[in-house]
Amino acid sequence: MRSTSLHTSKALLARWGTAPILGAVFLCAAHAEHLGELATLDGAAGNEDQVRQYIESQLGQDAEVDNTGSITKTFGRGLPRTLIAAGLDEPGFVISAITDNGYLRLKRLAEPPPHYQFESLLQAQHVTVRTRTGENLMGVVAAPSVHLDDERGHSSTRTDKDLYIDIGASTATEARSAGVEVLDPVTLDKRLIRFPGGRRLSAPWIASRAGAASLLRLAERLSDDPPEGTVTLAFVTQQFYYNTGLLRVLQRSAADRVIWLAPGGKPRSQIAPASGWSSELQDELWRLASDHDLDFQQASSFSKTFGPFRMEEPWPDAEQAAVLSVGAEHDGTPIETIHLSEVEKTARLLAASVGITWAEEEYEPVRRGKTPVNRPAGVDSLASLIRQLASLPGVSGAESAVRDWIRQSLPDWAKHRSRTDDHGNLIVPLGTDGPPGAIFVAHMDEIGFKVKGIGPDGVLSVESLGGLNVSLFEWRPVIVHTAQGPLDACMTMRGAVDAGIRSADEAESLGITAGDTVTVPRRWSRLLGQRLAASALDDRVGCGILLRTLQSLSAAEVRKLSKARPTWIVFSSKEEIGLVGAEALAKENSPRRVYPVDSFVTSDSPMENPALAHAPLGRGFVIRALDTSGISNRAEVERVASLARSHGIPVQYGVTSGGNDGSRFIPYGAVNIPLSWPLRYSHTGGEVSDLQDIEALGKIVDLLLREELFAR
Repeated sequence: MRSTSLHTSKALLARWGTAPILGAVFLCAAHAEHLGELATLDGAAGNEDQVRQYIESQLGQDAEVDNTGSITKTFGRGLPRTLIAAGLDEPGFVISAITDNGYLRLKRLAEPPPHYQFESLLQAQHVTVRTRTGENLMGVVAAPSVHLDDERGHSSTRTDKDLYIDIGASTATEARSAGVEVLDPVTLDKRLIRFPGGRRLSAPWIASRAGAASLLRLAERLSDDPPEGTVTLAFVTQQFYYNTGLLRVLQRSAADRVIWLAPGGKPRSQIAPASGWSSELQDELWRLASDHDLDFQQASSFSKTFGPFRMEEPWPDAEQAAVLSVGAEHDGTPIETIHLSEVEKTARLLAASVGITWAEEEYEPVRRGKTPVNRPAGVDSLASLIRQLASLPGVSGAESAVRDWIRQSLPDWAKHRSRTDDHGNLIVPLGTDGPPGAIFVAHMDEIGFKVKGIGPDGVLSVESLGGLNVSLFEWRPVIVHTAQGPLDACMTMRGAVDAGIRSADEAESLGITAGDTVTVPRRWSRLLGQRLAASALDDRVGCGILLRTLQSLSAAEVRKLSKARPTWIVFSSKEEIGLVGAEALAKENSPRRVYPVDSFVTSDSPMENPALAHAPLGRGFVIRALDTSGISNRAEVERVASLARSHGIPVQYGVTSGGNDGSRFIPYGAVNIPLSWPLRYSHTGGEVSDLQDIEALGKIVDLLLREELFAR
């Protein structure tokens, strides 16, 4: 470990105080040193000189600075080539004008702002104005007087156009005489707060420097312990202004893998894909975190912007790009708080990603007492979870592979509660014993085919299961699912399948029998933006959402289930051939409400007439208020829509064709509220959805389940 420099130690003592702080400095000197120092430096986007000088002093020789002011240093050689980037700047402003009476007007250097009330949070705050000669001038953000609220007659919400900085000048000439000019940067005045125990630090926008602190810790390791392949560490400028520095580093890099340490996020450090909703590198990092007992949170996306004029994503390979966020409390506010363990464990994960072992005694994991989630390997986000589910065969009546996988993926507490009924429905009862007051249901099965017979020439004759257009499956590859495993085959005309065999005896030797199911091959294609194409999205998306909702229940919520209202999560069978599993369940149970989570067949396609079922992709989840199987109660539809809007979840109303599991409960007294996402090209091998709609659907299901369980 590199020893603390004399310059840095003096700077820390000057900013932190004396004796009460020394324990924290020596207890966790390396990461406390870097984070504490970085958090107190001024560096609005495009004006990061103070921060850059500190980084360069720590990196030593061979560090390079590009035209944006970003710093890179490379360790090791060979493949793979890994680029790890973190930002230097913070949300801030530049002076855009000086008024005649000496006030400073501002232009924000944070696009988009880190908080929806960003400017309002600054009223009456102390700020630092750094002049072009390097002098710091103090100022205060002008604020309205509460005594004049009635006279003011407008909202206190602010934008940068509403901000005025008072530096004590009475005229523009006086302000300029103090060295102030247009383009001088303005930042919040910084005061580092150390909470009891010395492990939590707070300062304005401290999360914007936490990634750089982790990279400095990693740089210390790489200096002594060469990595696997080539590792380039990049400390990039303008992360809050369209990520200009990151774009430049990416443009001149030949990296095979990119890890971006983004500011903000949740209180726990997160792992997310850099583009879309999943990536191979994200999965790899999640597995490494699990292997090293590092407490990260999975995320399916992360906020990012690369400017109003850049349409394409900048990553060399989106599957080999991921985002880490160092956990921050009170994200986007002037009191952002970082636990030092979040910085340390992020550095440990980065080290593991490049093949460096971190000594166990140097890190003490934060034990949260949280029930661990029992997931099969690779289940790291809603998108990848759905991808796993969609990869499993589950034609109507043969859903066992899907059912077994879902059950294995349940948290242990839910697994112990679960049961499978005589009709193949997987049921997870929540709350107290007794008849369910509400049921959330998604069907496990998909459309497909079943082998009817085997001809003497070995050709298989099949029949369809579920509503489909056979012509859309002809002359295409298929998979025959036998007791001995899957077999590749081709469907020719009129439901004939060629499995490459020449006799019935040969078919028998391969394990093919009447009753075996046939599906299209599993294909998962990422389209532009947030779109994806795959088979069996109907209704593995619904299953994935219900499964993730169960996995997301906290330990505290699980403890409360013993007193919660009885509510069931059901993964139903045989929906595609007549809502069979739901019908059997409805006859034995009469909930107050039922929420089927299923696709909405949309006419959002040039192939369709938009007069019916027009729910555009990317506009949010759909309340499937009317379909062939029934009409939903209007008051209940509005209740769900109102709940969604109050939480900022995009929602659409839907009128379409087809049926849903919930309709089978209506004759037995239930109110049916179908929840859906728009799906193009339903019941084909290339169903298309938008992950934004799916995530919106997941959010409303989370809210409704907790409401049914815990609302009084």
